[in-house]
Amino acid sequence: MKTFILPFLFLLAFIFSCKTDDSEILEKTTSYDVYVSGKENGQFCYWKNGVKHNIANNSSESDPSKVFVSGTDVYIKGRYGYWKNGSYTTYAQSAGMTGLDAIDIFDFYEKDGNIYFVGYTWQISNPAPDKYEFCYWKNGAKTLLFKDTFTYNDGCTITEFNNDVYVAARKSNMSGSFDKGYFKNSTFNSISTSSYGQDFTYVISNEAHVYFTSINYYKDLISGLQTSFVPTPTTGSYQPALDHHNIYINGKLGVYYKNSNLINSANPYLIIEDLKINDENIYMIRSGLTGYKVFINDVESQYLSNSNASSFNNITVIKN
Repeated sequence: MKTFILPFLFLLAFIFSCKTDDSEILEKTTSYDVYVSGKENGQFCYWKNGVKHNIANNSSESDPSKVFVSGTDVYIKGRYGYWKNGSYTTYAQSAGMTGLDAIDIFDFYEKDGNIYFVGYTWQISNPAPDKYEFCYWKNGAKTLLFKDTFTYNDGCTITEFNNDVYVAARKSNMSGSFDKGYFKNSTFNSISTSSYGQDFTYVISNEAHVYFTSINYYKDLISGLQTSFVPTPTTGSYQPALDHHNIYINGKLGVYYKNSNLINSANPYLIIEDLKINDENIYMIRSGLTGYKVFINDVESQYLSNSNASSFNNITVIKN
């Protein structure tokens, strides 16, 4: 009898040992969900890990763009409204605006179920400049930033960090020109501009940082450290990306920057339409003559022909 018990105990120990090792491996395995917004044959949609989900078409919208995921809810930015789980709401509806007043929204942001957007309203009944209000909204509640007839902030952006709202924008000054910088809540902070003709204004944040980025520099708005870099001829108006303590700037034609260092990607003749980084894994949408491609660490994972009103527009990566 003892002859049979001893091998059995060794076998049992081996099984538990394997189970423990497998459990540790599973616990250390990290998976990522990849969301891509766009349209296919004119139908607005997004893809989750390559599987397409249609969203409501709207005749006033041209393209779905930024994607945000909060729990099981998927938010997608449009120019005149946004989608939540495929259903469309205009910004005017979200802001409770009715009547003849108009609204034009330039950027949208979602965090922990809170919805932020920034743009202009036109109060038709008011004289200029009072009829033009540059504002941001949080869950439909408006905060006025300034009134101005001529400052049109089509390139402005919005984010939230530690319960403070940041808006990167241009603002007219007393000399008749424009200052470029950012609002922290409702206080404007001017940042020195570059010598380049176009100076883009972006704010972006993660759990550790909030940055203001432009065409040839970026600034950590918590530490105050500003870093310059030399832009390429194609570096332009593209949203930057953050990954832990690293900041990435899109150079557009086959190149990007990591902490001001220029990096050449594979396929140098493809335009980088969007990039995101998660745990040093690099996700890109690139476009060429034939269509759009999604790359993960320079390996193509998804393709869409650019014929028949089709495009990939924005990529977002969520770690599980």
